Amino acid sequence: MVKKRSLSLLDIFCLGLNAIIGSGIFLFPGTLASLVGPASVLAFLVCGGLLSFVALCYAELGAMLPGNGGSFLYAREAFGDTIGFGVGFVAWAAAVLSGSAVAAVLASHAAFFHPVFEGTWAAKTTACLLLLIFAEVNRRGLKFGAWTVDGLTAAKLIPLLVLVAICLPKTSGQAFTPFWGGEGKFGYAVFLALWALQGFEVAPVPAGETENPQRDLPKAVLGSLIFAAVIYAVIQAAAVGSFPGLAASKERPLADAAEWAVGGWGGALLGAGGIVSMLGFVAGAALGAPRYLSALGEHSLRRWRLAEAHPRFATPARAIALTCGTGVFLIAVLDFSSLIDLANLAVVGQYLASCLALIALRRSRPEADRPYRVPAGEWVGGIGAVVSIWLMTNVSRPELLGTGAVLAAGFAVRALVDRRANSVQ
Repeated sequence: MVKKRSLSLLDIFCLGLNAIIGSGIFLFPGTLASLVGPASVLAFLVCGGLLSFVALCYAELGAMLPGNGGSFLYAREAFGDTIGFGVGFVAWAAAVLSGSAVAAVLASHAAFFHPVFEGTWAAKTTACLLLLIFAEVNRRGLKFGAWTVDGLTAAKLIPLLVLVAICLPKTSGQAFTPFWGGEGKFGYAVFLALWALQGFEVAPVPAGETENPQRDLPKAVLGSLIFAAVIYAVIQAAAVGSFPGLAASKERPLADAAEWAVGGWGGALLGAGGIVSMLGFVAGAALGAPRYLSALGEHSLRRWRLAEAHPRFATPARAIALTCGTGVFLIAVLDFSSLIDLANLAVVGQYLASCLALIALRRSRPEADRPYRVPAGEWVGGIGAVVSIWLMTNVSRPELLGTGAVLAAGFAVRALVDRRANSVQ
């Protein structure tokens, strides 16, 4: 069982921020501008406010239950092992799918720099190598993996801050008039912005390996969400105010805005920034996903010894290997053009489970030690649950069916493990 605590506040803050700042901010600004015009700046702030109710639940639960597993641990403590296992297995599967999908997309995007990556197998091989490299980095020590995430988080912020620096001075007040424009679909704009801001729930996943989880987890969860919402709003304002063609740019809006402002080098910088952002996401998934699996190994899949620590590096080496192997297999045999959508429902399911867990634990364990206690906690949990349910109403039928298939596979694996354990006894 992994007991070594070496993650600092900066590490888990960067883990949450890295999970939030992915491809969304590089893709959504044009679509949001077409939906509501300059009011798209508010879409990020409003959605940040909505998600803050969910983040507050994670902040209290993370400080109260400072172990690995995040949403899995909270659901298990509140509702029992069966529901907890379902939440945890889907969370792990979604992390593997999304990390592998982004690795595959990243490899195909590398063809912009060299034609060798244009071939399907060249891209797949590159994606598999990325997973193997990050798995080995994390196997050799939690701090190595954390430093990698920290560095890539800083690297992905640089082009975004450069965009703000070059575009803000070129903004015009006339670009924000009328403020409410586009198609007038502010609710849908907020919904899209919510997808761009998800990821803060990753920060508590390695809580069992954090130096001071009771103090640091609330800061990391809330801090990463607030920082991302504010920086997104500033980026949107800079793009809206300086680039008149933003609403028509759907594939590379930020790169187009930078190119409009300063020429070709600006577009190239933001294009490279998108690749670095995806690289950081894959690194974060390589660190976080095995922690779901090691937490499941402590409670539901003990026979597989997934929580067992490496004798030298004190990392969950078995969980890392199984996570990496699954990702490599999926990249080799599947087309990932739509599989990443499965992660959306899995994340919202985690939000709902965690918000309801806060309410349940407030009632079942009112005297439990809560280093961070959310004011009006049950109301906050209720609002967070409503936000989560609203998000679920926008999920497509294929995502529902895919998540159901993953759940069925998870419980089938669990039943097989339990059956083999009973036969040995």
